[in-house]
Amino acid sequence: MKKLLSMLLLCLFFMQLSAQQNQSPDAAYIKENYQKFEYQIPMRDGKKLFTSVYVPKDQSKKYPFMMDRTCYSVAPYGTGLYKGSLGPSSLFLKDGYIFVYQDVRGRWMSEGIYEEMTPEKDTHPTKNDVDEGTDTYDTIDWLLKNVANNNGKVGVWGISYPGFYTTTALLSRHPALVAASPQAPIADLYRDDAFHNGAFMLVANFGFYPGFTNRQDDKPTQRRGARFDAGTEDGYDFFLRMATMKNSNDMYYKDTIRLWNEMLEHPDYDQHWKDRNVLPHLTNIKTATLVTGGWYDAEDLYGAVNTYKTLVKNNPATPVYFAMGPWVHGGWARGNGDRLGDVSFGAPTAPFYRENIEFKFFSHYLKGTELNIAPVNVFETGSNQWKSYTQWPAVAAKEKNLYFLPNGKLSFDAPKTNASFTSYISDPNKPVPFINGTSMDMD
Repeated sequence: MKKLLSMLLLCLFFMQLSAQQNQSPDAAYIKENYQKFEYQIPMRDGKKLFTSVYVPKDQSKKYPFMMDRTCYSVAPYGTGLYKGSLGPSSLFLKDGYIFVYQDVRGRWMSEGIYEEMTPEKDTHPTKNDVDEGTDTYDTIDWLLKNVANNNGKVGVWGISYPGFYTTTALLSRHPALVAASPQAPIADLYRDDAFHNGAFMLVANFGFYPGFTNRQDDKPTQRRGARFDAGTEDGYDFFLRMATMKNSNDMYYKDTIRLWNEMLEHPDYDQHWKDRNVLPHLTNIKTATLVTGGWYDAEDLYGAVNTYKTLVKNNPATPVYFAMGPWVHGGWARGNGDRLGDVSFGAPTAPFYRENIEFKFFSHYLKGTELNIAPVNVFETGSNQWKSYTQWPAVAAKEKNLYFLPNGKLSFDAPKTNASFTSYISDPNKPVPFINGTSMDMD
């Protein structure tokens, strides 16, 4: 009876997912113009990674690959179930690409044991010395040999965690990988998502790992992780009552989530975290790269800025582009990006990026079209204008101090007296409200 109930629930889940996909404005076009295939692509150590490939039905010409490697699932699974969108935007869908989505090692339907932000190896002397770079290399090699009508060129993109997998794709150093766009990429797990500048990101991580942890073994599954039920929407009161980090396990997780425990076991920036910093490995990169981020990204602003800086410094002969706009995490990939709360930016910044920067970048390197974008494109809030530069920070930029003044004022001029100060009482039982309502999340 339980097995029957589970099967019914699984069927209902996929029916709902399929319905959501079909509601997308691109869904009908995809089913009409693309054929979906599913493969278990073998890696050099024998593990197989689940990969969905969407191929244009028009086989009269050759197409480049656009690949997204993810830990968040390539669903829907099954050759008869299609995604509601393909590629970074609809522009790619209509222009014609072979779209590839892959569950990374140890996640969802791929074999292997998952490791948080897989440490990269400098050398790979044996077939068992694998990392995300080797997995990307083996995947690209297989695709080139087994998917018909490809033009021999590969582009990779991804946002957030998939942004990290895009960065590590650069480390495959496969000659067919000619363009990549790490977007809001995790670069250093400690600084990006675990401990922002040393402060543990309790709210973000506590709510993330229960849903993320759908398996902790080497057995492929389509099972989703369970959402943690706090029993309240008042996050401040919940964490105040939890009191200590030890209680996260004593009261709730019961030591059942390995990745959560790894964070608690390493509160300092020790070797565990140093191994999960991809920046020192970004050398000898030949792939043209577009790094993208948002000024208001509460998760991975550090990753975007420092991935760009490191690539430029270590690979001066490689084309490296940088785009930063007035966006929250991933905001450039969806919506208009014309405002943040009550603040208006005067124009739809996200479509501008998708049409004039992202699409043109990939089209140039994968299809040979003209490219007329500056190396650096950043949106300047206040003036609400896009600014173009040859590098970032801009050559003309100057570092200036900003000073606190009496009565809550700021100035670039140093105060004339040092006697001014402001005091307040900090009481955890009476927090200062900063949102209009209660929430379990970071908003």
